[in-house]
Amino acid sequence: MIKGIITSLLLTVATMVVTAQNHTVVFYNIENAFDTINDPATADEEMLPLSDREWNSMRYNAKLNIIATTLSDITTELPTLIGLAEVENANVLRDLTQTSALRSTSYKICHYDSPDERGIDVALLYRPDKFLFTGSRAIRSKADPATRDILTVWGEMDGNPAFIVVVHWPSRIGGVRFTESKRRASAQQLRKIVDSVMVENPATHIIVMGDMNDNPRNKSITEDLRATARPAAATDLYNPFAAARRGSSVYDGRWNQYDNIIVSQNIPLCAIDGRRRAKVYRHTSLLDQAGKPHPTYSGTNYMGGASDHLPVYIVIGK
Repeated sequence: MIKGIITSLLLTVATMVVTAQNHTVVFYNIENAFDTINDPATADEEMLPLSDREWNSMRYNAKLNIIATTLSDITTELPTLIGLAEVENANVLRDLTQTSALRSTSYKICHYDSPDERGIDVALLYRPDKFLFTGSRAIRSKADPATRDILTVWGEMDGNPAFIVVVHWPSRIGGVRFTESKRRASAQQLRKIVDSVMVENPATHIIVMGDMNDNPRNKSITEDLRATARPAAATDLYNPFAAARRGSSVYDGRWNQYDNIIVSQNIPLCAIDGRRRAKVYRHTSLLDQAGKPHPTYSGTNYMGGASDHLPVYIVIGK
């Protein structure tokens, strides 16, 4: 499977005049982005009109509009790439891209149904005017076959071959000690994919983003994926979120930086707000009265927020 990806990546050829430009790359876990239709193949019963949560079209559309407005407000120009987690299906993605805030950009969708029992997947939205798509593949997780797939997408950006990965690693439910091995195995599998791409074409620009359910200093990221704030070897990845001051979500009463965007060292990143090369988008519209991410639900109580995570982003420079 990896060989097929590499072959397709090597065949990527520019067919347009290349003009270097800035590209915003966003990752956002949008917390249970379900439609209101029952899917018999997944455990989506909690997010239906007759459930205790009373999930309905009005609440669904309100959530999508908040998310879309957020994505459009992060930078002055709509993002080139948007990685998403906790999306139920392609219908949700189509509805999101047709909101008034995003419709004009004609985002394309890359999504595969994963084996996750709740039916939540990862996905990528991309601007065809700024990213030349040539292929994609969903790779089944060896760490946990019932979890979300590894979404791989390849193409070209500013004349450079690009390889994008979107992940949502196994959660910490059940305790960190008992679940760490799954995330470390996920990172090791992803590292093999990255190594294969680097060996075949070292010039490839690699972007790995997702909800990793681990912080930047955890072993899954620093040792297994080999992504740090100060890469030691040429093939190590750079994680600009390793220097994050606070976090993008709250778990067990503490802030965590589970949401990361990690890049190969050949990608030039622009400084955001001074020296920082990565940022958590912490707009007041996304926060509750305590300054924490304003979720859509707290248990079965409807809170009306966008997500229990905040979006994170980087800007790739010229």
